[in-house]
Formats: sequence, structure tokens, C-alpha cells
Amino acid sequence: MRFKRKGTEHISIKEIKLSDETIIGIFEGSRGYKPEHDILIKYQEQGKKLRTPKHIHWVIDLLIKKEHNNELTLKFMKYLRDMYDRVEGFKSKEERTNLILKETTPEKLKSFQELNKYGEYKVEFIGHLIELMIKMEKNTAPEKPARVFRELMDAMIKEREIFVIVSKATQVGK
Repeated sequence: MRFKRKGTEHISIKEIKLSDETIIGIFEGSRGYKPEHDILIKYQEQGKKLRTPKHIHWVIDLLIKKEHNNELTLKFMKYLRDMYDRVEGFKSKEERTNLILKETTPEKLKSFQELNKYGEYKVEFIGHLIELMIKMEKNTAPEKPARVFRELMDAMIKEREIFVIVSKATQVGK
């Protein structure tokens, strides 16, 4: 997987192929507390162009799923939120290159498959994306930790009003 930005070609350091043929590409990033641990995430669905995921994309999808199966979606959101505490940021460039997603294996996501009937994204995609975003978010200085994902998931689990959820999902930096 590759893309160009500002005249520079970027080639994925890792690709994750999902069961529906969607490919998530992991690229070297250059931001954060330790830029050599940073990643960029892109994905490409079958027959579509390369895209950059944003929090608002999976948030809307989870809200759609929630309208169809409130109890299971809340359980899935709690699983994703709890995953935040288990997932660590990359400790080295090698760990980033040899990335293994441990929290979103098929076995761990099996009980949420019913949610694939609703919304745009499969739970496999959302789970992988969020595990990667957590790793990316944890690449911040210890004295100024990023908490966008955690605060966003907490707002969704507590069923805050839509304005609060969308505001958190679309905020830039913090």
C-alpha cells in the first residue's frame, strides 16, 4: 500500500488484510513524543480509494449499531474502552514494524459479530482500527497524555447527548 503526500511517497510498513478484503495499512509517522514510534493509518475497502480513518467515522457507525442492538453495542463499546487500559504504545521501531494486534483477534471479537448486520463497518475493522489508534494515542508525552479516545468512549458508554459525542469525535488535538 502506498500514497503520496507533499511530493513524498509513503510505503506501508505493515498491512492487515481483513476477512472482507479491506486492507488496513500502517505507515511510519513523524509526530508525537517519540516520532520513531508514530504511525499513520490508512485503509482501503474493496473497489474503493485509499482513506484516512477519523474518530467520527467509527463513532457514527457505532451509533447506528446502537440503534439496532443497544445492549450488544454497549457491551462492544465497553470492551473497546477496557482495551485502552490493556494496550500499550510502541516501545521501539522494531515493535511497530512487527506489530501484532492482540486485543482484536477473531476469538475475542466473536461475541460481537451480530453487530455486522448494521452500519457500514464490521466489528473486525472497528476493533483493529481502535487498537491501532490507542497505540498511536499512547505515543504522547507522559506529562501531557492524550485522552481523546478514552473520553470519547466514556461519553458514548454513558450515553451522553449527540452534541457532546460529535464534539469529542471531531476535536483536533488537545
